[in-house]
Amino acid sequence: MIDIFLYCAVFGVISGIISGLIGVGGGIVIVPFLAWLLAHNGMPVETIMQTAIATSLATIIITSITAVLAQHRRGAIMWPIVKTLTPGIAVGAWFGADLAHFLSSQVLAMIFGTFLLLNGLRMAFNPKTKPHRQLPGILPLTVTGGVFGALSTLIGIGGGTITVPYMIWHNIPMTKAIALGSACGLPIAIFGVLGFIIIGSHAENLPAYNIGYINIPAFLGISISSLFSATLGVHLSHKIPTSILKKVFSVILIVVGIRMLLG
Repeated sequence: MIDIFLYCAVFGVISGIISGLIGVGGGIVIVPFLAWLLAHNGMPVETIMQTAIATSLATIIITSITAVLAQHRRGAIMWPIVKTLTPGIAVGAWFGADLAHFLSSQVLAMIFGTFLLLNGLRMAFNPKTKPHRQLPGILPLTVTGGVFGALSTLIGIGGGTITVPYMIWHNIPMTKAIALGSACGLPIAIFGVLGFIIIGSHAENLPAYNIGYINIPAFLGISISSLFSATLGVHLSHKIPTSILKKVFSVILIVVGIRMLLG
């Protein structure tokens, strides 16, 4: 228990910077890290990915609050879009948690790796968006929020991995797309965590220091250290050129995706 906390406290610095820098909540690195760490600390294989995903979402609540406050102070968040997406996110996040409960850890790992690899390749090749493309209306955008919530909760990411490319595809500037990724990550994490706590309370073979699927030592370790480093990531996101951010984003997705597919 103490070892898990200490490892996660060190790792939380990295995930916090990533959260603020590219608006992905850090989940793209937290999930594979926790899956590896829990496997080496005796976690039953049938609940490893569910615990990694749920714990990742729990830490994203903390880092998202920090990142959202920092982005709001800079006036970067387009709040009307966030308000339109949130009802769909709430429904989708609960559905994603419920689905993750019934899938095996192996299937969840394959879904996670495939999703990140495809998104990383898309980002690397940088398909050109049409200059006249704009965000859809309220109802389609609300439905889109449901898709964001379900997919993000199913694989334990804060939503930026989906939200940022989607916003860029609709001609939202990169810095504002990142801010939207951070802002949407908060409701995704909150509703996803509620689902994993309630649904996970019926799971078997969980450690005594779990609440549902949330691993408390890992959650505390990552949250405490990432709380401070997320603000640094936000600061860097406004200093580093957009082209570099895109390259960093795509490389991280590709590397982590391949690693998960290879087991």
